Amino acid sequence: MAEEQRPARDPSPAPPGTSLGEKLSASVGIIAAMVLAVLVNLLVARHYKRWDWTQDGLYTLSDATIATLRSLEEPIRVYVLLSEADPLTLSVRHLLDAYRAETTRLQVEVTDPDRRPAEFLAVQQRYGVVAGKTEDGRIVTDAAIIVARGDRPHFLTASDLVEVEDEDDLRARPRLEQALTGAIRSVLRTERPMVCFATGHGEKSIDVGGAGGLAALKDRLHKNNYEVAELGGGRGDHDHGHDHDHGHDEPAAPKAPAAEVDLGRCRVLVLAEPSQPVPPRDVARYRAFIEGGGSALIALGPVPDESDQRYVDLGLSGLLAVAGVELRSDFVFERDPRFRSTQGFGETFSPIVRPHPITEGLVRAADQGLGPVLTVASSLAPAKTGPVAPAPLLVTSDQAFGMTDFFGWARDPSEPKPRDGDHPGPLTVAYAAELPKPAGSTAAHGPRVVVISSPSALYGANWQSPELRGTAVFVESALSWLAASPPMLDIPDKPAVTAGLRLSEESLAGIFRYVIVYMPLAAALLGLAVHLSRRGSERRPGGKGGPGAPAGRERGSEREGAS
Repeated sequence: MAEEQRPARDPSPAPPGTSLGEKLSASVGIIAAMVLAVLVNLLVARHYKRWDWTQDGLYTLSDATIATLRSLEEPIRVYVLLSEADPLTLSVRHLLDAYRAETTRLQVEVTDPDRRPAEFLAVQQRYGVVAGKTEDGRIVTDAAIIVARGDRPHFLTASDLVEVEDEDDLRARPRLEQALTGAIRSVLRTERPMVCFATGHGEKSIDVGGAGGLAALKDRLHKNNYEVAELGGGRGDHDHGHDHDHGHDEPAAPKAPAAEVDLGRCRVLVLAEPSQPVPPRDVARYRAFIEGGGSALIALGPVPDESDQRYVDLGLSGLLAVAGVELRSDFVFERDPRFRSTQGFGETFSPIVRPHPITEGLVRAADQGLGPVLTVASSLAPAKTGPVAPAPLLVTSDQAFGMTDFFGWARDPSEPKPRDGDHPGPLTVAYAAELPKPAGSTAAHGPRVVVISSPSALYGANWQSPELRGTAVFVESALSWLAASPPMLDIPDKPAVTAGLRLSEESLAGIFRYVIVYMPLAAALLGLAVHLSRRGSERRPGGKGGPGAPAGRERGSEREGAS
């Protein structure tokens, strides 16, 4: 029998044992790596940074949101009451991650009503959330998110988070940031300043909607936690403050106010486009309100009389004098093509913004094309004598001018050109003034007044058209400055996205054919091709089971016999 063969030994010597120095070196390296990892994590935690790689910057926060978050001085809790299956859940979580990257005072709790019923019940009992169940057993609530400061909550519904733009195309515009930041500001505010709109002198009602109404401004004020009211105006002639009824000797009773609102409760008085003379006693009442510590926004412009021969004297010179401003009897035309509209004769134009706390946002965004637009304006000038020197906010270019004979030009209009007696540019169309504090006042500042010589600044179109958003920002900033409140929330809208898929019977039939017929058939054909390919490879020389296989087996038998 053949001698059994033993495997040859490896001639190389056995490795020597690990020395103590090498063990210590390895231990020190491991400890150093652990310490480095801890330091890196601490550094990352202190300098947290996120990047938004979405196409439209869905999770990039606006300056208004960042300023709100960084100014938080106490904890704000956010309860997300959305189920995991809700399409909004992922977007809300990503956005709240961006919020928490700016502040440590935002505490977020995600409470799935379906998976965490006990936690949801606690929130429901604390804040009075209304809940019910659908036919498939899911819990639905009347609030998608609750933002709370202590026991003061603000509820957000799904309709607040997403605005459906077109139901037919299933397109929706996300409004997550507007809703969340607005809710945070809502619970932070401890008071609601009252903004009072004067009535009784031909002003438009705050309930009138449309492009030329004031309802859009009223809605913006409400959403920024202002109270809005209409202030009734007194009636009276310019001599004695009484109306006479068709020659009768007895004076008529004064008209009742449009709303039982005490002017003393108002933080800001708004005089928006009066078209009739304001009685002297109303002027005196408004002036006393300002001199006593109140603030006012006055928007007025040229008002033709019934004969279209001259402008109506609104009788407001005494009120404007409080701010050191006077209204000129002219009509502004902008001739510089960089600032005038391509339509019309230059009565619609973009004024140049001057630096002021009101215009800070507009000055920063000037390179982005964000700026106010005015239509039909007169020019303003500093009063010859006044308690303060007003600060210009909006001015025209050097090529603009104020036409004093507008009605003569209007009878045969052509491209306007300045004539003798007209007011040359640049012209000021908006002023701001801050008066000294009244004696004994503990307010942080004195009475404030903003005068705009174009009533179009308050029209609803500014809040409805993206091209006019700069005017809306200017008005909101002016009201915030007058009320000494934080700037109103201005967050640009995100682009609309397709929120779903509408399927017709024809498209459903096509999907059925693809899923039931074409896809299985394609898989079967692919399997058949793989099977035929394998069979072909087995029949080729050298393949598995081919002529080369016995020779291999014979060599294996020879090796077994040799052993």
